Amino acid sequence: MRTLLGLLAAASGAQVGAASLGAKAAFVGVFALLLLWLLFLPARLVDEEAVRQPWWRNTRFWAVLVTLAQIWVYAYWG
Repeated sequence: MRTLLGLLAAASGAQVGAASLGAKAAFVGVFALLLLWLLFLPARLVDEEAVRQPWWRNTRFWAVLVTLAQIWVYAYWG
């Protein structure tokens, strides 16, 4: 009986690991798609003034940085 319970626990643990890997991949995938969208977004949609801003005032730069941070968080701790 003890061996059967051990085998069942190991099998359910493997299923939980696979499910969490799939969930991690889904979250990282969503943020990867967002990153691609941000990188290929036309500049006229980001900056209405059509004037190049310094990097610390660039909205796209900060959006990409936050998206990369989210990808790292979900990939590392997800």
